[in-house]
Parts: sequence; C-alpha cells; structure tokens
Amino acid sequence: MKYFSENFFEQLFDFEELDRTVAASIRLAVRNPTSLYLFFQRYTYFNGYVSSMIPRLVSSIAISRYLFNDPHISVVEEADRGMQIAAKVMVAAADEGAYGASHRSLAQATLKAVGNYAGLLPEQRNQFSLIPPWLNEIIDAVISGYQGTPGDIASLIRAIGFHSASEILGDLEYKLLDKIIRYEHQGIGFDQYLRQEASPVTIDGHRYDPWCYVLIHSKHEGSGAEIQHFECALEALNMLFPYRPELEHQKIMEWVLEGFQAFVSLQQCLFREIYRECLELIQTFEPVNLVSA
Repeated sequence: MKYFSENFFEQLFDFEELDRTVAASIRLAVRNPTSLYLFFQRYTYFNGYVSSMIPRLVSSIAISRYLFNDPHISVVEEADRGMQIAAKVMVAAADEGAYGASHRSLAQATLKAVGNYAGLLPEQRNQFSLIPPWLNEIIDAVISGYQGTPGDIASLIRAIGFHSASEILGDLEYKLLDKIIRYEHQGIGFDQYLRQEASPVTIDGHRYDPWCYVLIHSKHEGSGAEIQHFECALEALNMLFPYRPELEHQKIMEWVLEGFQAFVSLQQCLFREIYRECLELIQTFEPVNLVSA
C-alpha cells in the first residue's frame, strides 16, 4: 500500500504559491548580470550543502539497524531492513558525484560562466563569497534537519521527509531557472551569452555546457535527476510502514510532514532573502526604479 505520493504532497502544500517566491527571485535577478551572479552564488552555495547532507542521512538510516524490521521474520539478524530504506536515499547521493562530473563541479562551471557574463574580476567574485549571517543560519538548519540522528526513529523519519521536500522542490526550482532564463529571455541576456560566447568546460576529461548544471537536475517542459530522486524518496517513505509497529503509523505521517514542512520553510526563506539582496544590489544600478515583489 502506498501512503505517500506526489499528489499527496500537492494536496497539502501549495506548490504554485511556493513557485511564485522562486520565480520572483529569478526574474528579478536576471535584470542585471551582477545580480544574476549573486543569485547563483547563493543558490549553488545552498545546494552544495544540501547535496553533501544526503550521504549523512543514508548512513544515519543504515546504522540504525534494528529500528526497521520485517515483522514476519523472527530471527533478528535476518529481519532488519534499514539498509533497504537507506538504499533508496542513496540513489540521490550517488548521482551527486559517482557518475561523471560531480554536481558541485557543474555548479562551479555555471557560476564561473555567470561571473564571466557579468565581467566580474576574481576579487569582486570573492566579495560575494562572504556569506551573510542569514544564509549561515539556513545552512545550519539544513545540516540539523537533513542528517537525522542514528537510533532516533522520529528524527530519522523527519529527515526522510526533509529530503523528500528538497527533491521535489528542487525539480520545480530548476524548471523555473530553465524556463525564465532560456525561454522567457531567449536570445537576450545570459541566454544570449550561453549561445554565443560561453565555452564548454572540461571536467575529468569530459566537456560540459555551462548550463548542464541546471539541465541535469530538471528542465522546462522536461525532467531530470531531481524528480527521479523524489520518486526514490517516496519509495523510502512508503517502506517505513511495514517495518514499524502499526500503532506508530499515524506518528510516521506526522513526522514525515514535519520534516517536509521544515524544508519548505527554509526554501522559502532562502528565496525571499535572495530576492531582498538582489533588489538592494539592483537599486544601486537603478536607484530611480523601485521593484515590487
């Protein structure tokens, strides 16, 4: 029996409203090459930590060996199923760097291309790497929420819910990036730069387009790794029920939703703060024009 599905979360969370926060931030950032660099610096910084936390969650689940057991098997050492659940999450961890270029390397290639497009010198780019307190607070919350505590069933299930939200929202974010930058601004701005001036980058002997970082995750009118990872996360969530006592099933639902909501809140905070920073930056270039959300 499937307890969790994409439709289940869509009924509880207004994804269209969540998308509006993300889209507003992207549409504001593309107004100026430097604000676009600021956007991608913050976004890739955040996602670098998110992807780094997935292996920790995998490990936390896997070493909690006797929390997830097949009730139909009486031999303790034959009954534990924690590694099977962890393996579903591990798919995302493996994709982050086990096959070809790591996603972090691709993110760096995209960020470099945006910096070149903006004409920013190395010292100017390094100024953007001075991470503001608000972003460090979000990263601390990501680390806390993502890894789960080995042996703590509530913490682990919340963390899987947290991971599930990161994957489905990531799919929507990358779709919007591709839609707004390559389609809504087709042939102008950064899209024009990508088509006419940006050079492929070589990573581990293979050549990649600078926009590959976005497309490997998701694309406008298409899909990518994020939705596949979300589907695996759903499998992990649905595997929780047969391996925990039936009396706990309602608690499982609550813990998953608590984790999911926690990531949603961080994601929305991230994009609101990026919007604020981009607006402040743009107003130094366009002091007369006030930008509304």
